[in-house]
Amino acid sequence: MERHNRMASPQQPVTIKAYANQRLYNPVTGSYVSLEDLTAMVEDDEDFVVREAKTGEDVTRSILKQIILRRANHG
Repeated sequence: MERHNRMASPQQPVTIKAYANQRLYNPVTGSYVSLEDLTAMVEDDEDFVVREAKTGEDVTRSILKQIILRRANHG
């Protein structure tokens, strides 16, 4: 029976900051990112959350909806 190492801590998701001007900032890379960049992160199975920069509100769901709609409209 395979045993998993329970001592290893799961990697924390990257926190992307969303600004009012619809810019998205990744503090890990120190750069602004696009929806295409976040799409690539989803495809690469990278965990991330998107939070409003001012309020800290989690807006990940709305960003993921935008990604899905964009993919549906562009094939």
